[in-house]
Amino acid sequence: SVFEYLQEQIGTEKPGVALLHGVTGSGKTAVYIKLIESCLAMGKSAMLLVPEIALTPQLLGLLAAYFADKVAVLHSSLLASERYDQWKRVKNGEAKVVVGTRSAVFAPCEAPGLIILDDEQEHSYKSENNPRYSAREVAIWRGAKEKALVLLGSATPAVETMYRARSGSYRLYTLKERYNGKPLPDVDIVDMREEMKLGNDLSLSVPLRHAMMDAKADDKQTILLLNRRGASRALVCVDCRETPECPRCSARLTFHSANNRLMCHYCGYSQPAARRCSCGGALKPIGTGTQKAQQELQTLLPDMEVARMDADTVSAANTHEQILDKFRKEKIPVLIGTQMVAKGLDMPDVTLVGVLDADLSLYTGGYRSGETTFNMLTQVVGRAGRGDAEGRAVIQTLVPEHQ
Repeated sequence: SVFEYLQEQIGTEKPGVALLHGVTGSGKTAVYIKLIESCLAMGKSAMLLVPEIALTPQLLGLLAAYFADKVAVLHSSLLASERYDQWKRVKNGEAKVVVGTRSAVFAPCEAPGLIILDDEQEHSYKSENNPRYSAREVAIWRGAKEKALVLLGSATPAVETMYRARSGSYRLYTLKERYNGKPLPDVDIVDMREEMKLGNDLSLSVPLRHAMMDAKADDKQTILLLNRRGASRALVCVDCRETPECPRCSARLTFHSANNRLMCHYCGYSQPAARRCSCGGALKPIGTGTQKAQQELQTLLPDMEVARMDADTVSAANTHEQILDKFRKEKIPVLIGTQMVAKGLDMPDVTLVGVLDADLSLYTGGYRSGETTFNMLTQVVGRAGRGDAEGRAVIQTLVPEHQ
C-alpha cells in the first residue's frame, strides 16, 4: 500500500517530497525498486542516492538484476574516464537509472520522475569542500523544478525531516514491522565499568566474547562496530600528561602501529612515533581503534578469522566490494569496521552485532551528537537477524543510564 500511494504521488502535477520511515529490514529497498520500475514505464528516469561508496556495489548488483544495462553508477572512486563514460550514457538517455553518492544528484538525467535518498539523515550528503552543498536540499530543489517525486527513506530520519513530515510539508509513509513479521534484534547493554572492576581492560567484554563464540558455533557471522581506525586514540606522556598534536590543526594525532606513525585524521599530516616525550617521560598508548581491536580479538580467540574494513584497509586494489564479498562468500566469522559496516548491508548470515564503544560519538559532534549516536546504533543493530535466524546486539558503554 505504501508503494501504491507513492506511485499515485509520482503521477500528480506537483509530486513534492515524501518520507518513507521504515524500521531496518522492513523492505524499503523493495519499494524503491518497484517505484523505479513504474517510473521507467512512464518513460521517465530515476535516481537512487546512497550515503556511502561501500553501499553502491551491493545496490548496483541488485538494480542490474532488474534493469540490466539501463543502470549508470556515479561516485568519487571512479576514474575520470569511467565517470565521463557513465555521465555520457546518462546524458544520451541510454542509462535511465542512476545510482551513486551525493554528487550523483547533479546527473544530467532526462525527465527525472523520481529522486530517492536512502538513509537521508547521513552527514555524508553534505559536501565539506567547495562548492558546499547538501544533496538533500539540491534533490528537493531539483524535484520541484523538474516535477519529480523526492523520496527520503530512513529507519532513523533527521529530526528536521520528521518535523516537516509530521507538520504536513512532506507526506509521511511508515513501515513499522520487518518483512515477513521477523522480530527486530534483542539488544543487551553491557556496562564497561563493571568489566573494569572485574579486571577486564580490553575492548571486548566477556558477554560479547561468549556471544561471538555462540554465533560461530552456529555457523553464523558477527559484525563489530568501532568508529575509530588505527591502533590507539593517542599517545600520552606518563609524566607531563601531554599528547602529541598536529602542528596544522591542533587535533590529537592517532597512533597507527602497522607503520609506527602518528597520523592526523583531519588533514593527513603524519610523523614517526617517538618512544619518549620532549620532557623525557615514556609515551603510553590510550584508547582503542579498529586495528588494536582486531589484534586483541586474534589474541583472545586465535582460531576466529577476522576481516577489517576501515579507511586503512580499503584501497584501489582492495575495495569495499572485495572485502564484503570475501566476508560473505568465505563466511569469515567476524567483520570489524568503522561506520562503513553500520549502514545498508544485507547479510542473511549475520546474527550478532557488537558495538565496542557506543560513547565515541556521544561526546563529540556538537548539539547533534545524541541524534547521530542513536542513528548509528539503530542502523548497525539492524544488520543482525535479516535471514532466517533471529538477531542479537550487544552495546558496550560506560554510561548505560544515558537517554
